[in-house]
Amino acid sequence: MKKYTAVLAAILIVCTLGSASAQIRDETIITYEVLTEEWDDLIAGALDLTDEQAAEFWPLYEDYKALKATLWDERIDVIAMFLTGYDTMGPEIARGLLNASFEIDGKMLALEREYADLFDDVIPLNKVVRLFQAENKLETTMMMELAKDIPLAK
Repeated sequence: MKKYTAVLAAILIVCTLGSASAQIRDETIITYEVLTEEWDDLIAGALDLTDEQAAEFWPLYEDYKALKATLWDERIDVIAMFLTGYDTMGPEIARGLLNASFEIDGKMLALEREYADLFDDVIPLNKVVRLFQAENKLETTMMMELAKDIPLAK
């Protein structure tokens, strides 16, 4: 999840150098930093794994996080592209960004479905559900903060 902080920095650069008048607030940066630094601890607290479960879960989760981070990088790239021209983009660019966003959502869902089955092999199903609930809450918190700073298309 450390990649999120680097990606947020890239968005900051795009916002300051691009044509976008969007400003990333300090609260957004702090939220990203805290969540990325505490992510694994928050997940661990939500799951309350036994030592045996943890030994099998964490290596698998690290693989999952790496794949998911790649998809988040793609999502942030789309956001950055949007921010560079949200106020002047034509229909072709808008359609391309919309389609890219849908494609990323599909990849994210496919990855989550694949890993839900893999996690179910190493931890009880109720903890798999709790894992995805906790991740959804953390990701939603990050996206809510970022959404405050992203203007609507013109």
